Amino acid sequence: MQHCPVCGVRTDGERKRCPLCGHVLPDAPESEESAGVFPVIPVRRTYDMIFRISTFAAVVILLAAAVIHLLYLPHMPIFTMIILGTVGAWITVNVGARKRKNIAKIILWEGIIAVLMCLPWDWTTGWHGWSWGYVLPVVSAGLAIFYFVMGIADSRRLGTYAGYFLITLCGTAAVAVLYFTGHMTGLAAHFGLLSMAVSLVLLLAQVIFRGKHFFSELGRWVHL
Repeated sequence: MQHCPVCGVRTDGERKRCPLCGHVLPDAPESEESAGVFPVIPVRRTYDMIFRISTFAAVVILLAAAVIHLLYLPHMPIFTMIILGTVGAWITVNVGARKRKNIAKIILWEGIIAVLMCLPWDWTTGWHGWSWGYVLPVVSAGLAIFYFVMGIADSRRLGTYAGYFLITLCGTAAVAVLYFTGHMTGLAAHFGLLSMAVSLVLLLAQVIFRGKHFFSELGRWVHL
């Protein structure tokens, strides 16, 4: 195997020049009859670089926030909020990078992370209940709409999107429990009711218009 010192391409067989940049290869033979047809291009591991960059950025932000907190704002709880925000951003970026080849899975994970990260934010700001009173219903309904629309746009993966749609119903079930147990009041109750209505309508649409595929996917998930 030959290695080009200019562009880094490796090729099977023996060549006189690099098939990518045309540079004369070292120790090149006079004949190229045994050269491979396609060059072997090294694969770059982009996820490792994203992980390192995001981790370095998060550490820098936390150190800078700690210095500012100790020197200028020792009595304000802003440092805790910066920690939660930085950790949430780091998790979001790295999960998105790792799951970037599967749009259905990444959207689900980002929705779950959004709800979970809002819980400590709610707690540090006095626990007003907006994490499960507003964020949970909006995320649940949004995910249900997304997977329903994607099932229409990409009918070849209807079973996959139907499976993820079923998972989003767990969030709707949690909203229903909070609503009917009286934990959602005022405007939050309207958000919860709207979220349940959207998920119910989409579920009926799945059953009526895609019954065969939908129940097939449901059966597969139950057996798992």
